Amino acid sequence: MNADFFYIILLCFASGFTLCLLGVYSIQLLRKHRQYQFRRNLAIAYSLAAVGFFNYFIIIACLDKPFSYFINTLLILYDFLVVGGYMYFIVTLVFPNRFGKLYLLLFESPYLVAMVLYAVTKSTKIYPIEVIYTFVLSTYLLVWLLLSIKKHDRMLLDNLGDIEHFDLRWSATLVIFIYVVQLVYEFECIFLPSWDSSDLSNSLLIGDIIWCFVTVIYSSVIYSKVTRQKTFTIQLQEKHTLDDSESQSQSPDNYYKVLTNSDVELKIKEKKYYLDSSLTLQKLATQLGTNRQYLSNYINREKQKTFYEYINDFRLEEAKNLLDGYDERNPQSMESIASLAGFNSYSTFLRSFVKKYDISPSKYLKSKQ
Repeated sequence: MNADFFYIILLCFASGFTLCLLGVYSIQLLRKHRQYQFRRNLAIAYSLAAVGFFNYFIIIACLDKPFSYFINTLLILYDFLVVGGYMYFIVTLVFPNRFGKLYLLLFESPYLVAMVLYAVTKSTKIYPIEVIYTFVLSTYLLVWLLLSIKKHDRMLLDNLGDIEHFDLRWSATLVIFIYVVQLVYEFECIFLPSWDSSDLSNSLLIGDIIWCFVTVIYSSVIYSKVTRQKTFTIQLQEKHTLDDSESQSQSPDNYYKVLTNSDVELKIKEKKYYLDSSLTLQKLATQLGTNRQYLSNYINREKQKTFYEYINDFRLEEAKNLLDGYDERNPQSMESIASLAGFNSYSTFLRSFVKKYDISPSKYLKSKQ
């Protein structure tokens, strides 16, 4: 075994804490945050991972037993079920409601088959084949998901005036992180004599302990993000909605004449549509009496902006006017000013204000006083 009892006890504590935390997260996702499919799928991934950390106890209990080699290898093969669970979760996060439970079986069935084959044949060739399969599949998913996330976020910027809790930029980091961790794990298992051996050493135990704490950190971050994550999709009928008076007689290329003649900016400023923090491209098009495609073309081509940037410019101008007219006898917090200007959160207001004016709102206010 060549391992100190102290490190074994420490691993038991770390793995026990990790599996309990994952269990709590799974229950919370299923009880309080189950309205989205990807949240339920994260609960599945966490449950599979929790069982994986319980496997440490089984491995330690079977040390020095005649069948310890077989149990160790079988449980390491189980770890790929966890990988499949996370793959399925990320796919449904990027493509909500497009991949049902059948796809979970498709992700997991190769790993289940591998476990059964090893249990029956005890062949050491099964593990390398599983590693190669996982590497090919995860590399394909990495490229596909990163491109899809980029496309998804562009769609949000072109349709929403506030993308907080809708954008998936954080999930791109998650995809890369899980991919790198998987490669490190596969490299370790192939080039170190740990996957086909029942021996334990202090270095391997320390590595497993560190992995427990890494799992606690990234699982907590994912849980925090996912419980606040929202989805936005353009409905088919909304995507092709056109004003009846224009749809039959004019093509989308006529957007310039239609919207320029109607003084879009003047209407937006007069009615202050941008104060609606939940404003969307479709909603604004309806309020302006035009159609979604015309307005989108006008903003993208003539203004060289996304809808998000276009609307936030109005909001920033409104916030700047509020700061210019700030009354010290009736002071307002920066959070209130952000809300009055149409921003859904102070953090978004702060980032946007600094980006445009190269100064924070509070410093700008001090400079005017």
